[in-house]
Amino acid sequence: MSILGRLRRRTIPIGRRGETIACRFLRKHSYRILERNTRIKRLGEVDVICQAPDGCTIVFVEVKTRRSAAVAPEVNVGARKKAKLRILAHAIARNRGWLDRPLRIDVIAVILPDTGRPTIRHHENTVTAC
Repeated sequence: MSILGRLRRRTIPIGRRGETIACRFLRKHSYRILERNTRIKRLGEVDVICQAPDGCTIVFVEVKTRRSAAVAPEVNVGARKKAKLRILAHAIARNRGWLDRPLRIDVIAVILPDTGRPTIRHHENTVTAC
């Protein structure tokens, strides 16, 4: 790996790198990225919002990134996080006028090993949206 590659690996936060990899993965699978890091005051943030390949469904994506597969990243999406994602998805859908469209909440787990390619797992409809 080049010096620039190593430097980049240290300076770009792991979460941001995971989100970028997840967006690339989604695009490759015909999703259209609509927004990234969408914040709602006092509620929180949704990592990625995209349109599913069906052209209608709005998908809210929580990205969990880790350096090691010792514990699956998606395990960290517990009941509290799911409840928060549900509230966020509904608030954003209401603000954007998407309540008449199908909504879905997915989780993408990204494992970034020190060497080799990242492992990506896409869990569709992990949380009942609204």
